[in-house]
Amino acid sequence: MEKSREKLQYNMNEIEKGFLVERKLSREDIIERYEWIKTKRSKVNSINEDRNYLTRKVYFPDTFNGLYCARYSSDGETVVTGYGSGCIQLRNGDTGELRNSLKAALETSFPVTSCCFHPINRNIIYASSACGSIFLCKMNTVEFYNFSTELDNEINAVDVNISGEYVITGGKDAGLRVYDSETGKLIKNYTKDKINLIAEDATKFHHMRIFAVKCHRIDSNIVVTGGWDAIVKVWDLRVGGGSIKAINGPYICGNAIDLRDTNILTGSWVVKNSLQIWDISSGKLIETVNPINRETTLDGEYLYVAQYFDGDPYGEHVVVGGSGIGFVEVINLKEKNVVARFKVNKAVLTIDSYKTNIVYGGMDSTINLTEYF
Repeated sequence: MEKSREKLQYNMNEIEKGFLVERKLSREDIIERYEWIKTKRSKVNSINEDRNYLTRKVYFPDTFNGLYCARYSSDGETVVTGYGSGCIQLRNGDTGELRNSLKAALETSFPVTSCCFHPINRNIIYASSACGSIFLCKMNTVEFYNFSTELDNEINAVDVNISGEYVITGGKDAGLRVYDSETGKLIKNYTKDKINLIAEDATKFHHMRIFAVKCHRIDSNIVVTGGWDAIVKVWDLRVGGGSIKAINGPYICGNAIDLRDTNILTGSWVVKNSLQIWDISSGKLIETVNPINRETTLDGEYLYVAQYFDGDPYGEHVVVGGSGIGFVEVINLKEKNVVARFKVNKAVLTIDSYKTNIVYGGMDSTINLTEYF
């Protein structure tokens, strides 16, 4: 309890260094967020010491074939969800109640694998599909368009850089593509040429499927990717000819890369030592995070998703899920402890957080809305 109170005595310089720079919030927004979290914690601590609970479980038809992606809007009021059936929906960020369907589920549809909001035009959503298409969706008019199509490719990941200029994709053919976010014009195509590729350039490209594309939230030119070749790559969009750094080790099989300041968080689909933090400049491993209070299981860890928890301005908490640990976990990086966990019955394919709210789901035909504070 005393430790929680101490943490609430925040220093404004530390707050601005974290939220104001990275999230580009105003000073007033930062203070409002801290006061809001403090009020929530005080309310719960007056009842008991539990600071995590499942607030809502929303069921969807089994014919939707699982929840592949879920993302909060910048104000937390909306969650966009994408399914294995190709359906894209807008839901209430607090209750999960369905608001609109942007794209209907069809028998011939491929899974919607990834989605993200435009960082500036908050009505625009980009969604990628295993059919090779990128969809542009508009919340205000409840419409969707075919933004671009990559022939003979399955797109597994899509993100927009912080300036909102570029849409970046990665998928089955191991290529990283950069599009103009307004016109859909292909700006750069980082794809290896198998015929003309010389040995010293081979390490600058992915050689197997890409499953995660993450744009830096401060530097609009930096992108980090990972996939089946067990190599995380750092790209500078100003530089042609391939990636600028390669990190060997992380076996990425989902949206399991996140960035904070100069750190790269990775979650690997491996039996153990799955959660790691790397230095983006040197590419060196900072630490492997193995929670001391996680029960040993024969099922292994096998993470599909990992991200920094939005409710922690210090970057000391992460949220992870997958097919091995049997839970969605909130982990304190500093103390190496699982501080909250939510039981799951099937593989978790997507996680997102807004302030103290967490949404997650996967192959269990449910959208789960939780809180940790």
